[in-house]
Parts: sequence; structure tokens; C-alpha cells
Amino acid sequence: MTDRKSGRASKAKKWVVWTVAIILVIVFGAMAVIPLPYYIYSPGSAESLQPLITVQGGHKAAKGQFLLTTVYVVYAANVYDFLYGLMLPHHQIYPAQEINAGLSNSVYNNVEAYMMHMSHQDAEIAALRYLRKPVAVTTTGVEVISVERRSAAWGVLRPGDVITAVNGVSLHNPNLLFTELQRSKIGQTADLTVLRGASVRHLHIRLVALPPLPGHKRARPGIGILPMVAQSVRTPVRIGIHTGSIDGPSAGLMFTLEIINQLYTHGDLTRGYRIAGTGTMSANGVVGQIGGASHKVIAAVNAGANYFFVPADTAPGDTNAAHALAEAKKLHTNMRVIPVRTLDQAVAFLKSLRPKSS
Repeated sequence: MTDRKSGRASKAKKWVVWTVAIILVIVFGAMAVIPLPYYIYSPGSAESLQPLITVQGGHKAAKGQFLLTTVYVVYAANVYDFLYGLMLPHHQIYPAQEINAGLSNSVYNNVEAYMMHMSHQDAEIAALRYLRKPVAVTTTGVEVISVERRSAAWGVLRPGDVITAVNGVSLHNPNLLFTELQRSKIGQTADLTVLRGASVRHLHIRLVALPPLPGHKRARPGIGILPMVAQSVRTPVRIGIHTGSIDGPSAGLMFTLEIINQLYTHGDLTRGYRIAGTGTMSANGVVGQIGGASHKVIAAVNAGANYFFVPADTAPGDTNAAHALAEAKKLHTNMRVIPVRTLDQAVAFLKSLRPKSS
């Protein structure tokens, strides 16, 4: 005899099991491919700057080292990345909007690369000015960081292009791009002179409607690009800074110190110590705030640094020095955190150090 009820129950159970299995596969698969709007920050590395920077006529006889510090940044591509960031120590999760200001990943990466390039130039300028060597800085126009897909500039302009003139007006002041375009109407054509690599091109682009400026209601004419200042720097010595895949402006202070030390004729600024740090550097020698100060402290401690330069907190909302000091205290490290406002303060501190005994 056959138990038909038992057979039907068995088939029903198998159907339920298979249904649940399929649902789980779909759910877990979706968790792997649905992107989340978060970035994960964790301690990066501390890299010696001596092999990364070469100055014509300079020397590399320092007994100590200047170290740039990095933060390891990962876009939370899925739920698993997010959970990974939650579970590991010294990992922090930030909303993407807080990090990239709403830019796409590709555009954000272009901005970071541009900022690194500018930090190279500003470090060279600040270092040579500190050493009282001549430096000539010339604004060459507006660099194209990205192009909006729906604009007439898409396929005509490229990231890296430098617009040197618009409608015959030289862009020795980058603000002139905005001023000149506002004199035209949406739908009209703008005549651009563009430097692409070593070649000069004359391009014509129809103006599109861009969102109104804050406090205004009417759309404004534009070409649909993200522009940044482009400049050339002429120095009496050739300086090469090779940072590979490291982006962003936060190593500016440490670049500047290494350049100065390679040209310094009154001893070794490292005094034999491992000196790590972070902070942007303006052309006039002002140290600026950065991201991930506490993570960089950890990277410096892991690298055995003796001292760590960090931007001083000088304006409302500044937190670099506070976070760095708090992290160093939490780690019970002997490494000293030194907040600085300017390049002069950083160099003065180094000069005050007693040379490290062997």
C-alpha cells in the first residue's frame, strides 16, 4: 500500500525547502551587488619620502626619515563590505555624501588626483620660498576635471584639458570663465581655446542650462564641466615627486619638509628621528586640515615614528589636533603629536630637537 498523504507532504516540504533556498540565494546575491552610499576608513601606511622625492642638486644624507601617512579608503560596494567595516577595529564608516559631496566615484577620483598634483606644486613653491629661492607661478587657465554626459561638451572636452581662453578672452584669472559665459545666452556657442597635452585646439560648444546659483531663480548658461585652476610653476631646480596611487592633498606639509631637507645646507632637519605627519600645505606656508587624522596616527605608530606633525585646530569645527592627540593617548604611545599652524613652526620645532644619539 502507498501512503498518498505522506507522499504529498514530502513533496510539499521539498517545495518549501527549494523555495526558501532560492529566496536566500536571491537575497544574498542582491546583498553582494547592491551598492551602499558609504566609505570605510582604516589606517593606511607610513611611507618614507626620501625615495619618492628627488631634488636637482639636493642630497639624501638624512639619518632619519620624513614619512607621509595615508588612510586606506574603500567604497562600501555591498552589505558585506559594510559589515566588514563594522567588525574590524580602527575602521570607521562615513556616509558617501560626507566624503565626496555627491560626486560620482570617477569624478571624485579625478578631484583627488588633481588635489595631489596641486599639493606637489604648492609644496615646491612653499619649500623654495622658505629657502628664499626664486619661484614663478603663472595661472594658465581652467583645468577640466569632469564633463557632464548630457552637455554639449561631452565628447568634445576631456578631463585634463586646460581652457586658456573663452570667446577670445584669456583666462589669466579663472573667474573670467564664469564672467564671460554669463554674458551669453543658453543655446549660444562659446569659442574655447584649449590646451590638450602639447597641442592647442579651438573648439566650439553650445551653452546649456545649468542650475541657478544660490539666491537666484533663473538657470545660468554654462558648458557642463567641473573646472579647477590650472597653473604652471617655474623653479630654479627640477623637483620630482612620485607618489604612485596615493591621491589627495594631505601630504603637502611632509612633501615640503623633505624638499627643504634635501636642499638644506645647515645640517639634517630630521635630527636622526622618524618624523611622520599630515596636513595640506599652501603656497604661502600655511598648514591646513585633512581627513582621517586618527587613522594616520595609528599608521605612524605602526611605523615606529618618534614625532607626528598634525594641523593645529585654529578655526571653529577644526578637529585634527584634538583627534590625533586623543588617538595617541588611547594607544599609550611614546610618539609625540605636534600640532602646527605653519611651515615655519614645523621647521622651528625640528631645529629645536637634540640630534638623536646612535
